Amino acid sequence: MVQARTERDKAEAIVAAGEKLFSRFGYRRTSMDDIAREAGVAKGTLYLYFDGKAAVFRAMQTRNLEEVNRRCTAVEAQGLGFHEALAGLLEANYGWMHERYGASEHLVELGATRMTVGADIASAADATYAARLTALCNLAVDRGEITLSRFGHDAEALIASVLEAARGAKSEAGEPVPATRYRQSLMRIAALAAAAVSPAPGG
Repeated sequence: MVQARTERDKAEAIVAAGEKLFSRFGYRRTSMDDIAREAGVAKGTLYLYFDGKAAVFRAMQTRNLEEVNRRCTAVEAQGLGFHEALAGLLEANYGWMHERYGASEHLVELGATRMTVGADIASAADATYAARLTALCNLAVDRGEITLSRFGHDAEALIASVLEAARGAKSEAGEPVPATRYRQSLMRIAALAAAAVSPAPGG
């Protein structure tokens, strides 16, 4: 058990080193030598855990997906209303991820790498997250908390609009916005979405 824990810790240290370097220098400019040096392990040891930097990047994606899922589950467990739950889920994913990577000069490259090197992981993560938000929307409809008839589209269309807005708010004039301002944008997006589907007064 102690040995297994040590192995997990070493792998995690490598992934953490890769994440730090990917954010600082970008994916293309980061080498396995760089990762080994940052993690404090021999290059030969590094290859016992990962066969290349693509594997390190994918492990980073998987770790982030697990954390986002944990955070989203915690929000869902609170039994919040539609507006508050939507805001919480946007923060659990986009807010948290932007806090980690939004200040990187290589944000665009990292986003592109996510959809190439880790395309299958990214696609699964995006689909799972969209399904969470859609389920939240449908549950709110069933409770009579919101009505989609005023919006004119179904839950999938509403959520697609919310996600498009959340992605678009990450940058201005091609530059990433500060994390605090981005979080404020996410809260506005949640508020506007909730207002758009709130039942009409007296309706």
